[in-house]
Amino acid sequence: MLQEMYSEEEISRQLQNPNYVYFLISDGNENAGFIGFEYQFEEKTTKLHRIYLLEEFKGKGLGKKALQFLKLQVQQNGDTRIILNVNKSNPAIEIYESQGFKIYEEGVFDIGNGFVMDDYLMECFIN
Repeated sequence: MLQEMYSEEEISRQLQNPNYVYFLISDGNENAGFIGFEYQFEEKTTKLHRIYLLEEFKGKGLGKKALQFLKLQVQQNGDTRIILNVNKSNPAIEIYESQGFKIYEEGVFDIGNGFVMDDYLMECFIN
């Protein structure tokens, strides 16, 4: 699954889309992770595709700051809603909820090669 979602070809394909952007998440001078999202995924909606932090940087508030950054970027781009998929057992659900995201649906997605994602679909509206 990781080879397909994070291959050089897949990342290059995403970067060909002018609405798909990546940003590094830093802690001081150290790279701590990254965030990738796509403006206008749906009408007036940005999709948060991925946000990852290295283990040693978790619990420092960087994820919340990255979500606040995302909200600002979305607002400046003219979208009014952010959506994301998150695995039902991912502890980050609590962080998303603390930042205004709410579950609006559940989904099971066959992503090929015997892999299935059992996710909550979450959304947050930007004022």
